Amino acid sequence: MNKYHTLPASPEYITAGTVISRLLASIGFRYYWATDELPETVAAFQPENDARSIAENMAHIWDILQWVHAAIHPETVAKPEGLHPLRTGTLALIETLEHSFSTMDVQTLAEIKLLKQPFWPLINGPLSDVLTHIGQIAMLRRIAGFPVSNSDPFLGTPPPGK
Repeated sequence: MNKYHTLPASPEYITAGTVISRLLASIGFRYYWATDELPETVAAFQPENDARSIAENMAHIWDILQWVHAAIHPETVAKPEGLHPLRTGTLALIETLEHSFSTMDVQTLAEIKLLKQPFWPLINGPLSDVLTHIGQIAMLRRIAGFPVSNSDPFLGTPPPGK
């Protein structure tokens, strides 16, 4: 069972780093359930030719998270090939980011740069974008006739019986 099957316990203390860490845990939980039990045939679904498929949205989420990772870690993580390795790798990348941010002090956060911009665009840019794309995956699954299970993101609990 993956860490994001349920939302991890809240951090004991509120700091700048733990707030970002909690946002990443929420992203992990939502991504886990948006991509749970996703067949390859459904992952290929796209509502029209010029729209991203579910699988393409998943790859885009990886790219965004790798961009955030590159802002805080010098090493690049290779993008996994194939739908299920991509899902597993994305969840692992989210976990790495969550852990990294949870231990950062304010000074370290202030030193993070994305496109030569200070820390703040990290929230309204890539992390918000990831949440948007997770929502798109959920919507596309519903349109494709394979809706997401009803997890509870407020409490961080899995769907009944899962």
